[in-house]
Amino acid sequence: MKNVTISMDDDLAREVRVQAAKAGKSMSRYIAETVEAALRQSSEDGPKRNEQLEAIQRFLSGPKWSMMESGRMPTAEERNERR
Repeated sequence: MKNVTISMDDDLAREVRVQAAKAGKSMSRYIAETVEAALRQSSEDGPKRNEQLEAIQRFLSGPKWSMMESGRMPTAEERNERR
């Protein structure tokens, strides 16, 4: 088993100490089990979805606009040329 030194805010350390005491564990054991549970939960959930990125990708992959030529929008010169 590895020993690890961590730093934390005094208020956080006080709260962790209280929660560890309530659980009947040392701070070290409490922190180790909390981190282990978080890692287990993270691996069960799989990668987190980025909903905003998915929405943008859906929008950009949607139907093409009628003004598009060869899969691209016309340039300013092409849009404004006189015919």
